[in-house]
Amino acid sequence: MTYFTLDLKIESSMATVSLNRPDARNAMNETMMEDLKSCFNLLSTLDEVRLVILEGIGPSFSAGADLQMMKDSGGQTREQNIVGTRLLSEMYQSIDHCSKPILGVVHGHAFGGGFGLCCVCDIVIAEEKTIFSLSEVLIGLIPAVIAPYAENKIGKSWFRALGISGERFNATFAEKIGLIHYSVKENEIVMMTDHIIKQVLKGGPISQAKFKEYLRNMPSEDSANVIAEIRASEEGQEGLSAFLEKRKPNWIKD
Repeated sequence: MTYFTLDLKIESSMATVSLNRPDARNAMNETMMEDLKSCFNLLSTLDEVRLVILEGIGPSFSAGADLQMMKDSGGQTREQNIVGTRLLSEMYQSIDHCSKPILGVVHGHAFGGGFGLCCVCDIVIAEEKTIFSLSEVLIGLIPAVIAPYAENKIGKSWFRALGISGERFNATFAEKIGLIHYSVKENEIVMMTDHIIKQVLKGGPISQAKFKEYLRNMPSEDSANVIAEIRASEEGQEGLSAFLEKRKPNWIKD
């Protein structure tokens, strides 16, 4: 699969998705939205992929939506604008619904839509000097498409405050409000990334996918049925047997 604004590398059981518009600080135009949507839909179907890393090439993780694209929308019809915003919504949904654990590795800036990308990753590491902002109101817009993901990630109180103010904040504060999970020094990013990869790969791939699905549907799920199904599954029985027999389960290859 060829992508115009992404680099996709699959090595062993890991996929690395790198945003690759460095001159635009990885601002998301329609091509990148299409690329991300297609890429994460594909990764969900690949049994050999156990974990996805989402990162940005260049000085920033992502500066948000491409401003020229947003400016050009003023000359479009309402219907054309709806098509564009629907694509953005579908992009976030494809990442959020990806069956694989997603590790976001963030640096530089994560503004607007880049903030939203942090919200649809399962685990997020950020270099401590990274600057975050729900910056939409500063240019006369609102963070509507990412709202469900942002509210779910940081809660309505902080989403409301930061969405109103557009305030910029660092990774230490982002960790405090739950937007990211680990704020680390630049020279610690690789070590922390490796640590999380090793930990995530200890989990059963089917159970991890089922857990992500359960989180999305939890209000309407019958938890007793869910746990009964997974406990009786082949992977569930393998995991229980491995624990009782003091051995590694068969999904751990090394």
